[in-house]
Amino acid sequence: MNIEDILHQIVENDYPSAGAFDDALASFGGSRKAFSENFAKEVALRYLQGNLVFDIADCAINALSDWTPLEDFSACCWAIYRAFDEGEYLHRGQSVGTNEELFTRPLLRQAMTDFFPDEDG
Repeated sequence: MNIEDILHQIVENDYPSAGAFDDALASFGGSRKAFSENFAKEVALRYLQGNLVFDIADCAINALSDWTPLEDFSACCWAIYRAFDEGEYLHRGQSVGTNEELFTRPLLRQAMTDFFPDEDG
């Protein structure tokens, strides 16, 4: 099990279990924090590059937050989670369909600049 497998589960409308993340962590071979940061970074990059739609990327980050509770998230994971969370609802005065461009993408680009300045996002 790896990040690709977890994303595939979500695409197939199967919310990943904690066991899926445990297996991916074992395959990853690092710490839970390092895995969580790598997972969040990969989801953010794939979304920004157009390789994941919002609903799949958002679900993946929400599933990660179920496995690694928000109070245990690193600053990096929290920034990426918040970017997707802000895209989940309309803000005051906002037009329908503008969430991603007004909130998610700018916040993700900022998170990538802050935490992964050498990555292509």
